[in-house]
Amino acid sequence: MSRQDDEIERLKRLRERQLADRDPHARDRKLYQDISRRRRGKKLTLGSILRDLQAKWTWMAAGGIVGAIAAVVTILVFKEKWAEYVGYAMIAFGVIVGRLLGAIRDWGDEDWGRKY
Repeated sequence: MSRQDDEIERLKRLRERQLADRDPHARDRKLYQDISRRRRGKKLTLGSILRDLQAKWTWMAAGGIVGAIAAVVTILVFKEKWAEYVGYAMIAFGVIVGRLLGAIRDWGDEDWGRKY
């Protein structure tokens, strides 16, 4: 009987290990543990928050801001109705280009193993 009990225990351990390996949230938990370990004892600043965000979001916001500035300048220079529509297009273009550049930067970080 002891041989059979040992085999059952071995199979239980194997099953637990397989379930743990397939856990879809294991990567997220590890990331959050790393972030919390890194942040213990450090002050929370705007710069640290921006560094923790993915590049695609920060670059998208920066592209939107640049597009908005260009839109305001265009609307002020050209006092026509079409300038407003061109301004909207500039904002959309800035957001799209910023998102693409940020995604490219994130892909590069994944390839080269960005260290936090």
